[in-house]
Amino acid sequence: MPEASLKDWLSRLESRHPVEIELGLDRVSVVARELGVLSPHIYTFTIAGTNGKGSVAAVLTAGLVAAGHHVGTYTSPHLLQFNERIQLNGEPVDDASIVAAFEAVERARADISLTYFETATLAALWIFHQAGVTQQVLEVGLGGRLDAVNIVDADISVITSIGLDHTDWLGDSRELVAVEKAGVARSGRPCIVAEDDPPATLMSALAGCGAIAHFMGRDWQIRDSRLKTVGGSTVHLPRPSGLLESNVGAALQAIELSGASDLNEGLIGAVSAVTLPGRLTTFEIDGVHLILDVAHNTESVGRLADFLRRNPCERGTHAIFGVMGDKPVRDMIHACAGIFDDWRVVDLRHIPRAMSVERLVSEIGAEQVAASGPFSEVWVDVLQRFQPGDRAVVFGSFHMVSEALGLLAQQRDV
Repeated sequence: MPEASLKDWLSRLESRHPVEIELGLDRVSVVARELGVLSPHIYTFTIAGTNGKGSVAAVLTAGLVAAGHHVGTYTSPHLLQFNERIQLNGEPVDDASIVAAFEAVERARADISLTYFETATLAALWIFHQAGVTQQVLEVGLGGRLDAVNIVDADISVITSIGLDHTDWLGDSRELVAVEKAGVARSGRPCIVAEDDPPATLMSALAGCGAIAHFMGRDWQIRDSRLKTVGGSTVHLPRPSGLLESNVGAALQAIELSGASDLNEGLIGAVSAVTLPGRLTTFEIDGVHLILDVAHNTESVGRLADFLRRNPCERGTHAIFGVMGDKPVRDMIHACAGIFDDWRVVDLRHIPRAMSVERLVSEIGAEQVAASGPFSEVWVDVLQRFQPGDRAVVFGSFHMVSEALGLLAQQRDV
């Protein structure tokens, strides 16, 4: 019987567990111990937060690799290929490595049920253990305290922004969400906070667990594109395209406090070259400007809207939008007030959690919706109707940006 391919494995994992999300560390911890992947010899950076986790992970990885470390990086979700989630020294691992990891997890789990994300997390840790990495960068999938990534004790944790997302699991206030994010911090170890308005509950939770908290604006500062660190260094802050200063600064502060490297010219240069698809990623097709951004909650959509206001285009600005059903869609749409001339709504019904086209049209207002349907149909409408100087903005979820990138990859060398 032929061995299962990565595609086969992913299909199996998607269908096997009865629910997509099941928070808790008991089941995944048992399997991790059986796999032997909770090594105290690998220095661990753990990143939690509502927005910006992927940016921090990318900057951390680039800086650590530039400093000569052997680095494993685990992020989610992916845009085009699952392999993007598991990287060694900034490069996605191959199919064979992931299949071998899934097989190892399968043997170790026995009759323990694991979600897709839990299995992927264990696979990443197994690959890093097998590869002998010296540093691992782990991005939390949802929340922090009960996320599968939190089975590993962080040597340094980073908390980015605190906003409302996944309220069914994390709570319906920033104060409640902050406590969940703080769960990745460890007693006696640094926690870098990049939230400029931290809820009091975040401060008290970090103090309560004994973490050594370093808050942006209090313990480390960003002013006039310069970072002043906890250690007293002042460096020019690199500005990779589409990444926020606060997230870049938090990653550099974490590197300094880890002792992995000083913030030298070579490291800053490597960080400056970081590119992260789906963060204000821009293309131009026949004079039409296309922006892809994974903004998928109120805070990130607000930042996208601010960018669009500050950077007007020659003609119209048009939304191409689709979103998951558990998102605060009304607030997201409100954050875009006055930005878009019209909206095109993408049907994501092949994704179980997606919000229906009917509800989206109702929330936006039928008179504002110029077209709806699968992304491929909406894209044909864009190509037929838009003129040079028009701007199309694809946002609302990772799935939206993934579909756009996939279609563009078929049409041109992206």
